[in-house]
Amino acid sequence: MSRIVLIRAGQTDYEAESRLAGVLELPVNETGQQQIRQAVNEVRNLDLPIETILCTPGDPALATAQSIADELDDVKVRELDELRNVDQGLWQGLPESEVRKRYPKMFRACRERPQTIYAPQGESLSDACRRVSRVLNRAIRRYDVFAVVAAEPIATVIRCTLEHRGPTLASCLRGEDPKLVECFEATEFDPDAFVNFECVPDVAEAGGPGRR
Repeated sequence: MSRIVLIRAGQTDYEAESRLAGVLELPVNETGQQQIRQAVNEVRNLDLPIETILCTPGDPALATAQSIADELDDVKVRELDELRNVDQGLWQGLPESEVRKRYPKMFRACRERPQTIYAPQGESLSDACRRVSRVLNRAIRRYDVFAVVAAEPIATVIRCTLEHRGPTLASCLRGEDPKLVECFEATEFDPDAFVNFECVPDVAEAGGPGRR
């Protein structure tokens, strides 16, 4: 059994503008800097013997991970390509509202399995989950306590899988908006729990974005 500390990367301007960041490397904005300071305090208050910090390559995840590592003793940050954010293809850089407006049929058709939605020349959340599972299962076998710093929506993919559920239709593009720091216990990272999950959409999700 491993304890996994999931930490959301600090906010970027794209996130503040409700744009899809995809695999772009973006700097943390002022709000993101405040979030990093908050996350550092929350991790410190956990008082857990974190052995390593795994993170999505590049900023904003790397800046967040390094700030946290600086507050811990003898903890190194490992950038892993398998943890890169969801590739949102041709949707990258577009406002979330514009994507939903352009592809209404896709979102209606996938409302029970939003993890299957994917951008042209991109990947689905399910594809990303399979990719992430390889590195996280290695970490679970190796470490008793480790942290993962990830931007959205890959953080949502990790969170949902650890909680054995799927994403909502409202969160399938830019992820959820939960706590900055969360702790989970797991003996394995099972992608099937995420990939095969069928959601029961509520009225708000069926009719529109319903997020934030």
